Amino acid sequence: MPDPSSQVIDRRGNRRAWMLVLVAVVLEIGWVVLLPFAEGFTRPGPSVAVVVLMVAAFVPLAGAVRTLPIGTAYAAWTGMGAAGAGILGWLVHAEPLTSLRVLGILLVIAGVAGLRLLERPEAAR
Repeated sequence: MPDPSSQVIDRRGNRRAWMLVLVAVVLEIGWVVLLPFAEGFTRPGPSVAVVVLMVAAFVPLAGAVRTLPIGTAYAAWTGMGAAGAGILGWLVHAEPLTSLRVLGILLVIAGVAGLRLLERPEAAR
């Protein structure tokens, strides 16, 4: 019979891993939103910020995959990053927000939520 205290630790570790994925997502969205300001890496300030955020986004993701399966963590990271970039592209860069774009973003969010909700603790490392 499994030790109940180990299940509590597993849930805490899982929660921590998902928080790391969220931190990685925020950093990813940051560099994506700043990328147009770098103007093809011709502007030093925004260019440095983009590269620093790119590298920084991998650190929490690497921590998360110590607990979460890589396929789940990476799909969630890229999906939430894409959804966030789409929303902030509209807010910051005045990109068009069409009904199809909103539907696409909602589908990505639903997919990430499905990954999280359907995750089985025993599947984690």
